[in-house]
Amino acid sequence: MTTSGSFRNFIFKENADLLLWAGCLLILHFILLKIYYPYAVIFGDSSEYVRAAWHNTQLTAWPIGYSKLLGWIHTLTRKDWAIVIFQYLLLEAAVLYLYFTVLYLLRPGKWVKLLILFFLVMNPFILSITNYILSDAIFAALTIFWFSIMMWYLHKPRPILVYLLVFANLLLFSLRYYAAFYPLITVPVILFSKVRWWVKVSGLVLGCLLFIGFIWYTASLFEKQSGIRDFSPFSGWQLAGNALIMYRHISHREQDTPPPALRSLHQLVLKEMNNPESPINGIPDRRLVIYFTWDARSPLMQYCGMKLSIHPLTSDLPKWSSVGKLYHDYGVYLIKRHPVEYIRYYVGQGLDWFISPRAEFTNVYPQGGYEIPGIVNDWFGYNSDWLPCSPDSLYSIAMFPQIITILNALVLIGVIIFFFRRCHVAEGSLTTKVLIFFMTYWSGNFLFIIFSAPATLRYALSIMILDIVFVPMLFEFILRSARKKIALQHTIGDKRRSEIFV
Repeated sequence: MTTSGSFRNFIFKENADLLLWAGCLLILHFILLKIYYPYAVIFGDSSEYVRAAWHNTQLTAWPIGYSKLLGWIHTLTRKDWAIVIFQYLLLEAAVLYLYFTVLYLLRPGKWVKLLILFFLVMNPFILSITNYILSDAIFAALTIFWFSIMMWYLHKPRPILVYLLVFANLLLFSLRYYAAFYPLITVPVILFSKVRWWVKVSGLVLGCLLFIGFIWYTASLFEKQSGIRDFSPFSGWQLAGNALIMYRHISHREQDTPPPALRSLHQLVLKEMNNPESPINGIPDRRLVIYFTWDARSPLMQYCGMKLSIHPLTSDLPKWSSVGKLYHDYGVYLIKRHPVEYIRYYVGQGLDWFISPRAEFTNVYPQGGYEIPGIVNDWFGYNSDWLPCSPDSLYSIAMFPQIITILNALVLIGVIIFFFRRCHVAEGSLTTKVLIFFMTYWSGNFLFIIFSAPATLRYALSIMILDIVFVPMLFEFILRSARKKIALQHTIGDKRRSEIFV
């Protein structure tokens, strides 16, 4: 259900009060956020993004998009407030665009739309993530824009939306390879839409050329540096780490005989796993993937140092990336040898990661500050390697793993009831199509996490935002459908009673 007026009038005239209140709250929140955290927060991958921007490199272990953004903003000013404000404005603009799109197209009730707005605007997770030098805020913003554009396309396919969707997919992929499954959702929607055939063909051909060109160019750079053509060497490290989570549960590992190229690595893995004093034996599966891919004591890191004569945590990207293909082959070998165990121990662990994503940080610094690497200090022009902040927990996100668990459970319950009770018949085709699209994206995230990459809390930002929007609406649709059925039953009953009296 939509209104008859334009979307612009719907926002700036019909809902001007909502927009004004939301804008004022967001401004006040940003001021309060910067009082608590005067400087951008540096965490984990931040220094690598900054290092790539500093050297203007075309190639890193991570997608290059965010480092390029840091470099472009740095040409205007070196102060960290510029990237923080950009991230804040982009993410909050995306959230409000999604919010008003949902209001315009799906028409939730008064209290539901106020409830959604409250939890979006007052959400400390959405607010605080923009203060981190990480790609998460930008990725979530572009994902929400992509989702909103898809909603408009489902409502009314237009040529311009096809090209916007294509470029959104490419931008997302350049920020995080997590977006690899986005085209699998976008392409079928475009193919089966009612837009003209030449628009479909031109849009999809353009998308293929852009994606293939990006992949080919990146793989060529890796081949030039390491001598091995590989688009994403880190995915090889990731796959081997995933397989080793399963492999430590295998008994009689000595019976496996990998191909000659993998045997020296395999012997090192066996040595570590058979050593009762190895850290492998004391780390739970939930944290093992970090150990295998990042800890200097892990067999993957040791092999990298032994065979290439480099420190396991070296920033020498050509040497580090040169083992990516080998690790990929080793991971594939282990999974093929033990497919049932892989499903049991790794995919089973993936379910745990999805249900309760790991919080890498809580956004609370009781020591009253945090230390930053020297390269970050030089990049942003700080006066010290120690940045002060408030020790208070006003913007803590420690409870959000549990919150996301509850939201995801409510999504599943709501969708099952919605279709089981045939609420889609009463709500109309657009609502049904949007919900199917939402659940397709939700399921894509679920499958990607349990089969490929472990979930962390910050990776769940986009899903959390969509859950906040759709959970209240799902239950409103269910209640509205139930009321209609009750009213219809009363009407039929009254009619029958009147016929009896007649």
